Amino acid sequence: MKIHPRRFARFLAVCFGLSALLYLIFHLPGGESDDPPTYKAEVLTAEETDGVLAAFAPNSVQFHVTARLTSGPKEGAEIDFLHATANNPAFDIYPKEGENIIVREEGENYAIVDYDRLPGVLWLLVGFGALLVLFGGRTGVKALFVLLFAVLLIAKGLISFILFSPSHILFWTFLIGSVITLATQIIIGGCNRKSAGAVIGTIGGILVAGILALVAIHGTYLTGIDEEQATMLKVLYLQDVDFRELLFSGIILGALGAVMDVAVSIASAQYEMKRLAPQTKFRALVSSGLSVGRDVMGTMANTLILAYIGGALPLILLISAQPNIDLVHVMNLNMIAAEIVRSLIGSIGLLCAIPITAYATAFLMTAGPRRRHTKEQKASRKNLDTPSAGKTTQPDL
Repeated sequence: MKIHPRRFARFLAVCFGLSALLYLIFHLPGGESDDPPTYKAEVLTAEETDGVLAAFAPNSVQFHVTARLTSGPKEGAEIDFLHATANNPAFDIYPKEGENIIVREEGENYAIVDYDRLPGVLWLLVGFGALLVLFGGRTGVKALFVLLFAVLLIAKGLISFILFSPSHILFWTFLIGSVITLATQIIIGGCNRKSAGAVIGTIGGILVAGILALVAIHGTYLTGIDEEQATMLKVLYLQDVDFRELLFSGIILGALGAVMDVAVSIASAQYEMKRLAPQTKFRALVSSGLSVGRDVMGTMANTLILAYIGGALPLILLISAQPNIDLVHVMNLNMIAAEIVRSLIGSIGLLCAIPITAYATAFLMTAGPRRRHTKEQKASRKNLDTPSAGKTTQPDL
């Protein structure tokens, strides 16, 4: 098998870059937690009882729980403890026999932290991966690898960078987004003009969305602290962080997938058109790319809008259920304005990625062949002007 030197050099460069990035990610400093250890457990029995714990909150229920630890140094040991609800539907846990829970060790006692939801999530993940490989084949395997890489990069890269270097959130967001885009296109599409056009279109769309996000966040006076989790994070861990930058990071990451999808669709269509009709000119490729982009942008914009609406559905229901509500006041709420800005900025970035991808891919598809054609013409002219070896020219009679 013949190895192309340039392709091999690109492969080594990509591998070296990704390895260096992963090395930096996994060697970031980590903080030591002083929180009590938590372990997995299985509920053996849970009986309602009357006691002191239930008296702290009205209508609360107290349980005497017997459970078996399924992780930690005391795995297999049975533990007994009291558990009481707090009359808060968001956090109340009513243990039942056979349920899997997470418990926290508090000296010689234990307390229920939450349900153990990880097994169900893992089963869904396995099913998703199996279907992806079953229907996608090699491409499905690549897509699964890219997905895991992106999640790992965000979890171990962006999150760690924000926690330990919070003054450069904008830079790390663009860097991680660009790396995810580059790795996705190279692994799925290979090192070619199609992937290069998709990368340029995606980064261009995200760059436009980022600039607009900065302007919109400051222009609409958003604070980035519009949820309970953000408030807790601000108070407990990130007192010195500008949460408007976190809002910016969320907008960019939320739009990245849809923008990349549009860019790939346009670049792939132009690539196939050029492959089937090699004589296709620049303008025709641009026109076909824009035509595909118009067909795709409607569904992709709906995808972004509906995703944000789905995430904010409880909030929308809460507002709609209130009688005689002041619409002007509601539309000016920080959380409502933030969701509107998220969806609009993502959609604008998606729309801007369409012409960027169409023009960039068309240029890359036609620039190389044009240069080769010019070189061939020059070579043929040179051969015509130079006498062939071993022959003598005869003067014209």
